[in-house]
Amino acid sequence: MIPEIVVKSQLAVSFVALSAYFPQWIKLLRTKSRDDISLRSWCFWVVFSSLAIYYAIVQFLLNGRGWPLIISSLISLGSILFTIFLIVRYRSKKE
Repeated sequence: MIPEIVVKSQLAVSFVALSAYFPQWIKLLRTKSRDDISLRSWCFWVVFSSLAIYYAIVQFLLNGRGWPLIISSLISLGSILFTIFLIVRYRSKKE
């Protein structure tokens, strides 16, 4: 059995990582411009985050534990997708 402190710390990592997205979101929402942000790099993050989810699910199926890793990977993917949504929403009319 995994100690409760380990599970809580694993879940806390996802919320700390989520706070790293806030400056990007604030910039996008305030300026309504994505000129300084690369959509292509965020699309790469979707691929890598999807691989992280796959890894987390495989580990859970093999070991019967690791659901905090699945949750944090899903939160990360959701945050990346939200960032992409904002980038696409605020693309300039010229594009």
